[in-house]
Amino acid sequence: MPNLDRRQFLNLSAALGATLVWGCASVQRSSSGWRERRDLYPQGVASGDPDHNSVLLWTRRPYADGRERAKLWVEVADDPAFTRVIATATAPVLAQADWTCRVLVADLPSAGEYWYRFVDEDGNGSRIGRTLTAPAPDDPRPARFAFVSCQSLPEGAMNAYRKMIFEDERAAPHERLGFVLHLGDFIYEVVQYPEQVGQGGKRYDRTITFPVKKFADGRAVANNRFMVPGSLDDYRALYHAYLSDPDLQDARARWPFVAMWDNHEFSWLAWQSIQVFPGEAAPIPAQSLKVAANQAWFEFQPMRVTPPGRQIDTFEAPHVVDTPVTTFDDTGLGLEPNNIAAIESLIAYRALRWGRHIDLIITDQRSFRGPDLSDRAELGPLFEGQPFSFFPETLSMQLDGGRDFADGHPPEKLVFGDRSIANYAATEPAQSMLGAKQKAWFLERLRSATATWKIWGTSLGTPDWRIDPQHMPTAMGEWTDGYAVLANGDWGGVYHERGQIFDVVRDAGITGFAIVAGDRHSFWAGLAAKALPPAKFEPVGVSFVGGSIS
Repeated sequence: MPNLDRRQFLNLSAALGATLVWGCASVQRSSSGWRERRDLYPQGVASGDPDHNSVLLWTRRPYADGRERAKLWVEVADDPAFTRVIATATAPVLAQADWTCRVLVADLPSAGEYWYRFVDEDGNGSRIGRTLTAPAPDDPRPARFAFVSCQSLPEGAMNAYRKMIFEDERAAPHERLGFVLHLGDFIYEVVQYPEQVGQGGKRYDRTITFPVKKFADGRAVANNRFMVPGSLDDYRALYHAYLSDPDLQDARARWPFVAMWDNHEFSWLAWQSIQVFPGEAAPIPAQSLKVAANQAWFEFQPMRVTPPGRQIDTFEAPHVVDTPVTTFDDTGLGLEPNNIAAIESLIAYRALRWGRHIDLIITDQRSFRGPDLSDRAELGPLFEGQPFSFFPETLSMQLDGGRDFADGHPPEKLVFGDRSIANYAATEPAQSMLGAKQKAWFLERLRSATATWKIWGTSLGTPDWRIDPQHMPTAMGEWTDGYAVLANGDWGGVYHERGQIFDVVRDAGITGFAIVAGDRHSFWAGLAAKALPPAKFEPVGVSFVGGSIS
């Protein structure tokens, strides 16, 4: 990765919606008059997406005196006492950006440890944050990172972060984490308030805390079980609440994060800009909410992602109208213009390099995936009255492969036990998580990666969900359909596209291929292969899934 000059960094910071801070030619003692006032910076500080000579910094400093903008002073030092300040600049905070501030600090030495803080015009300062730059691309030092996902504030504590901090503070410097990869569900947009939970607001024999204020524009879904956001301010309220958690806030202040969304940053069962809820028969066009969710994510996650318009300091939301999506391309991408505009309001898939040993390639599994062919009403007659709640594996593969199943020879019927229906998937394209454009980008990044480890960061796990119900107790009913799958909502059920990716890894001779993922709320480890025995078993790498934070 080449070093960028000042002009190139200016262009980059503009594209990222950030103010540029350039490293100083000489170091000096801080003269800001900083005094810590954490109450004025209620969501703390954060840093993100470090490379070998720059990193993004973030804070939120809200004002309630009627002003529309203010100015902060940011300081970066190479010591925690700020006796050696190496970069300073002013940065605006705007009401229209919910008072969030994004700063790109450039021209930093590689593999460095830095401390940063923000100060307002009255000397009131944020807490001090710590961040790191990546080693240079040819630096052979070992790389260490953690990957996390799935943190529901009403459901449980985030003290996994406290354990991580405890261990990292006591580790030898060369054994400390370089960054934290967050693989989605940073927030959960589905919220249950006490009156929806029942039993006095208790679940799991304990009382749930409700730190999320009532949505101003939300609505009840899933037979009144949950409230979901209805506006940008509702999504912002979720980030306000989540970032008030002390363990999460301390983790963001200790390490740079590298983040990708999953589904709950927008909507539970959504695909592209379309919402789907249990108990509601029709998909709901929600282009305006997809844009709102993307804007809130951009405002609260300091990542190297490009918003529309490439405006410094703010997200320029495109005008969209909530419109049904009825036409699709060959990967299931809805071609309706408002759908495309909503999806492209923020492109978050990207790649980072960490020294000689890591090429991290991060994909977006939610914005481009097609509608789920296994969630169609036509399947009802196959499953009605069945004693089992899982899919035959062959049926899952047929639905996923669509017209491309069996090299373009899908069966005329879908069969489960002694029942069958017409194969409605036979005229549909194979399911896609990535869409054509992102998949082409991803495969090219894989082919061109040169680090020891080519790590695919995906919010959704890739191991198969296979189970073998053929020898279950007869009291549960007789199973005659071979292997089964417990679920098919992630890469474990997207056999066709996953197989295409793994074939590229095999055919291109890519070594050091590893996958890290979240979402399953459980821990998995295994070999990455497109098929399990008795089919041909060809592992091309290793695959890991991490459990949930909460």
